Amino acid sequence: MKKKVLAGVLCAAMVTTMLGVTVHAEEEAAAAAAVATDISDLTIGYYMDAADDYYKCGYEVFCACAALNEDTADWEIVDKVGQGTSQEQLQAVEDFITAGVDAIVVVQNSPEITAECITKANEAGIPYFAMTHAPTVPEGGELAGFVGYDFVTCGVYAGEDALDYGVTKLVNIEGKLGQGTAAAQSLGFLQAYEDAGKDIGGTADEVAMNKTAGGKDLQIVQWASGEWWAEPAKKAMADAITALGPDGFDGAYVQNDEMMDGAIQAMEEAGLDPGDYWLGSSNGKEKSWVWVEEGKETMDVNQTPSLEGDIAYQEVVKYFTEGESYYVSPYVTPFNQETIEDLTLIPYDCTAYMAIRDSIITDIDDPAFEDATELITWN
Repeated sequence: MKKKVLAGVLCAAMVTTMLGVTVHAEEEAAAAAAVATDISDLTIGYYMDAADDYYKCGYEVFCACAALNEDTADWEIVDKVGQGTSQEQLQAVEDFITAGVDAIVVVQNSPEITAECITKANEAGIPYFAMTHAPTVPEGGELAGFVGYDFVTCGVYAGEDALDYGVTKLVNIEGKLGQGTAAAQSLGFLQAYEDAGKDIGGTADEVAMNKTAGGKDLQIVQWASGEWWAEPAKKAMADAITALGPDGFDGAYVQNDEMMDGAIQAMEEAGLDPGDYWLGSSNGKEKSWVWVEEGKETMDVNQTPSLEGDIAYQEVVKYFTEGESYYVSPYVTPFNQETIEDLTLIPYDCTAYMAIRDSIITDIDDPAFEDATELITWN
């Protein structure tokens, strides 16, 4: 296997301020009042929805970026880790408010609980920064910042690759049901087929919302959830193989690499060669580079929490030094066996990311960040 050299990759995003709404004089005054002259002694409450490596990496990079800057090196960063329940997120935010932190950074759980958390933080006068899963902002509520990938686009890239492969019978293993990131990836996949003029049994929106079986050009032969974890996804794939047989599907869209790990295990334990099927995912962590190069996985999308954590750190600094609220959707890079050798991919590992940080574009004020044409849909 050819050793990959980690070098620069252009990361683009759409940056807007104040939710894209014209800022009135009184709002400008309030924003100006929020600007701190000294950010060296901030206390940050940082909540991770679950103890997986995605959220852990974002947190580690956030802390590493703070440590690099003499103005933020002494930040007190109080972290809490949940087990994927909405009530844990609410409790963490309430605990941060009681502790009197200066800012709250949250990896979201459910849209409903996030709206409640934003309301509570707003009432307490503490800026709330949202990460990863696009939140529902309550009427009259305000976010201090958001960073998260456009997961519809991730799904589109997977769908386009599946089209090229000729997939007509798909097993779709989503992430955590109810989270917009999972639904968005399924929608994007279906949009790729719809945009190509294929019969999928209705519009992409209709099929994704109702989880219908598809049409003559694409049958979704099994819908399942793997909850973003390997073991539930392994069971979902094993159940699909039992129900459908080895010839009952020709591809599987498994929405993150941890679930793909479980799906590959299930296929191999059933005596199937993963290389005989189209297998697509998102995350693009280091182990997926190996899978693609070896032919175990067909394609993946590089969308790393390391870049998310970096941007979240910058957003906190910008808010307290300039009174600006940023909403950033970082660039993603699809790759397959044909393209992987020609691409440079951003690593998940915090140490590896920090080692190349100076060689990639990460500054959210860099003009390159203004090249994106879409912003994540909020509600």
